[in-house]
Order: sequence, then structure tokens, then C-alpha cells
Amino acid sequence: MIIAVCDDNETERCEYSDKITNMLKKEFANVDIQTYSNGKQMLFEFDSRENIPDIVFLDILMPEMGGIEVANRLRAKGFDGEIIFLTQSEDYWQHAFDVHAYHYILKNDCTEEKFGKILSNAVKSVLEKNEDCILFSSYGETLSIRLRDIYYFEVRGRIIVVFYAGGSFEFYSSLSKLEEQLSERNFIRIHRSYLVSKSYIAKTFYNNVILKDNTRLPVGRAYKNIVTKVFEKGESN
Repeated sequence: MIIAVCDDNETERCEYSDKITNMLKKEFANVDIQTYSNGKQMLFEFDSRENIPDIVFLDILMPEMGGIEVANRLRAKGFDGEIIFLTQSEDYWQHAFDVHAYHYILKNDCTEEKFGKILSNAVKSVLEKNEDCILFSSYGETLSIRLRDIYYFEVRGRIIVVFYAGGSFEFYSSLSKLEEQLSERNFIRIHRSYLVSKSYIAKTFYNNVILKDNTRLPVGRAYKNIVTKVFEKGESN
């Protein structure tokens, strides 16, 4: 379970990091807490990490970039994990709906029991999402892969190759069929030969996209405007 805590107050950042670890250590052998003192640092490291957080705790009032803007940018980058605002301010709860936040916690009005319940429910939601898998079959072999572990699909003749966290797998299908199936599941067509998970795109560079593992994939002329709009949206939030 990977959890990020972004708060410019060092004392509170450490307090909640320890609290989360202690609450989850009985359920998970390994809880990885990623801490950030500001939103810009978090967004920068988000692009370079292969293991993205399952849950993000965000303070609202931070210098340079507030929690709402950070959340908007995370969503624009394809982050589909749970976002929980953890703040002293009551003034921004309505904006939490815009980024599909899981919860809005007021630091001074949340008991230990209530915090634990919110965390537990958020973890359950993550586990349900992680079980969201897709089945691939080829030559009598069937493979189940979590959607969040898939990097991209590539067409090679009549064969589709899926590249994922555990390696690659070849099967018969069409990219158009996969695009129709996965377009609402955070995947984007960037080329007649490539369908890519938005979550693993680190940046665009001329007529290419660069994935978080530095894989470079071409952007087809017919798809360039779509890819550009996705990233312009991310920059504008």
C-alpha cells in the first residue's frame, strides 16, 4: 500500500504519516509513506515514479500551489487513486467534488476513530479498484492483468502486445476494439499502433510521448491534437 502525504507543516506531516503507518501496519506488511512539503515537489516526483500512490492526503493551504490545484493536476495526469483533503480550512470543501475527492477532513474536528474509519474505507476502495482486471487469452493460455499495471498496447501485424508491470503478453485482437473498451478507463490512442495508459505518460516531446520508464512512443499525425489537448488541460489546471 503506497500512500502520499503532502503538507507544508512538517510537524503535522510527520504526525499523520506515523498515524497512517500505525493504523495500517496490522493489515499490510509493507506500507510505503511518501511525504512532500509542497505540491510542486509532489507533482515533479509523481512523473518520475513508477510506483504511484494508492491514496494521496493533501493539505489545502500551501505556498505556491494549493491542494485543490495539485489535485486537479494529478487528475489531469491520469491519477485514479483516492484523494483525501486534510486541512484546517472549511472554505474549500465544495471544490473537492470537482476532483472526485474521497473525503475532506478537518484536522481540528476529526477524532482518531473517525480518521481510522475514513482511512480504512479508502483502503477498501483502493483494493476494489486493484481487482479491476482484464483477461487476455492466446494459444490456450489465459492471463489476468490489473488495468493499473498496464503501460501500453502495441499492434504487430495481427498480434497485439500488452506491456505491463510483469512483462509482456501477445494475443489476437484489434486495437480499435481495445480502444473502445478502455477509452473510459484512462487509456488514450496516440498512434494507429499504440494505445497507452495516461497514468504512465511522463511527458510529450515533439511527436513522441515519453513513459515513466523512458520508453519513447510515436504520436501519429491523426492523434496529435487529441494528445496535445490532454496535456494542455493538465497544464492549465
